[in-house]
Amino acid sequence: MRSRRSAARRTLPVLVAVGCLALSACVGTSQPAPDVRATDATGDAELLRLIRPSFLAETDRVAVAVIDGDEVRRAFLDADETTVFEIGSITKVFTGELLAEAVERGEVELDDELGDHLDLGDAPAASVTLRDLAAHRGGLPIFPTDPEWVEQAQADVDAGGDGVDETVDELLELTRTVEVQPEQGFGYSNLGAALVGQALAEAAGTDYPTLLSERLFEPLGLDGASLPIDDGDVDPQHAGGFGADGSPAEPSSLGAFAPAGGIHATVDDLVAFASAVIDGPLTDSAAQADTVEGGGGGAQIGYFWSVDDDRDHVILSHNGMTGGFTSIMVIDRTAGTAAIVLANRSESVDDVGYDLLAQFG
Repeated sequence: MRSRRSAARRTLPVLVAVGCLALSACVGTSQPAPDVRATDATGDAELLRLIRPSFLAETDRVAVAVIDGDEVRRAFLDADETTVFEIGSITKVFTGELLAEAVERGEVELDDELGDHLDLGDAPAASVTLRDLAAHRGGLPIFPTDPEWVEQAQADVDAGGDGVDETVDELLELTRTVEVQPEQGFGYSNLGAALVGQALAEAAGTDYPTLLSERLFEPLGLDGASLPIDDGDVDPQHAGGFGADGSPAEPSSLGAFAPAGGIHATVDDLVAFASAVIDGPLTDSAAQADTVEGGGGGAQIGYFWSVDDDRDHVILSHNGMTGGFTSIMVIDRTAGTAAIVLANRSESVDDVGYDLLAQFG
């Protein structure tokens, strides 16, 4: 019989991270880790024993948390409860929850087309539905395909930037030239997630940062979370990220692409969010329950959530990566447990997250 950990881990093939833009810029040679790491380590001693072997670089800053019912255990390396991390594509499940709420409010329907809410004219993307986009089945590419944009984005990423900082109007202009290939089935799309978020904001008569704040950050008590749209919005408590080659990365601010991966947050912000999923306002939301077949590994896809419920436990998960950060949030909704890992480096922390859930969740 498969363990909870091994079964949950099968969900990961569908969780591609956002910040590196999938333009090959994030693939680099990692620097060798030093044998000894001198750092401020605080929090739960058992958690620290598990995570420290995975974080040996002098620049590593890490925050982890494990939820087990009413108990929350935390551990930190050169960080604390106020340290802000970029959570990358975990942002998408926030957008998914906003979609579920917008449907409940009657602002949108799942089978609404993008063109019902965004000015896309007769572009092929205008006919793609919110339902298909939330399941990564809308046939859109992972990013815009305009050759000039791709070249400029790649150059920006190579220089340590985000590669994306478009306004909503610029995002729509890029989308009008995109080909749609619905026959491809599952195809992870950051562009699609960004467009869902912008469509929801338009339907609500506001902008995406305001929508996110008023409907999720404020009601759930995510006091340290923010959605920087430009560099001036970055929180002073930002941890400072490092790329796979060990070089410092610029803080991310994704402009109109923010619904796909722009949230900055503390570990306690994600604890509050995960707790709302386990036993709170987000429990059993349509974003988690309305699923279709995922992109491999046996997982289902909700509204951007990866959902594994083919056993006695329902496992929800998403990970994230930006040019200088990685993250994982995995929730065993049935057991009422969760594990969260936030780190200021662009190397996967998925194994750490699943190990924490298996051993302490």
